[in-house]
Amino acid sequence: MFKTIIIGLVITVVSLVAFTFVGNMNKNNTAADNPTHEVEEDGDKVKVEISGEINHPGEYSIYPSETLGDLITMAGGVTTKADPNAYNSSILIGTYTSFYIAPISEMPEICVDTEIEKININNASEEELQEVGFNSSQASNIITYRNENGAFQAIEDILKVKGIGEATFNKVKNKITIS
Repeated sequence: MFKTIIIGLVITVVSLVAFTFVGNMNKNNTAADNPTHEVEEDGDKVKVEISGEINHPGEYSIYPSETLGDLITMAGGVTTKADPNAYNSSILIGTYTSFYIAPISEMPEICVDTEIEKININNASEEELQEVGFNSSQASNIITYRNENGAFQAIEDILKVKGIGEATFNKVKNKITIS
């Protein structure tokens, strides 16, 4: 009887130690290892979300002085469908809270006469901006913003333009580029 109690206690202690060790190993996983793992604030790091044509989309903890390229690396790189003209990997994270990596424009599976083309928001005319989904007021505001502030560094910068919100961005994000 005494041997049974001792064996039971030893098994319990060993199990507790093993579970503690496994739990600590899981806490050391990085966002790149487990993209759904929420990363806690660490010093001056900020949380930034990356989505779209990215291998491991999610939220990552990164220093504002690092670049979008660093964030893309943390997220496992871009997919083969990512449009290299839709993002600038050398842009600093700074105050951005999210990035969207747009796909390359593809021909739809239905019959069409013309191919869908993306426009560069840094040099598009008001008419071209309207063709991809901006209304005339938004298109005019984009040109005014561009003239006053210089080139857009990320497609998300379009959200800084008066009259453009998340709904408009979501409607046009796959139709615009920055180069």
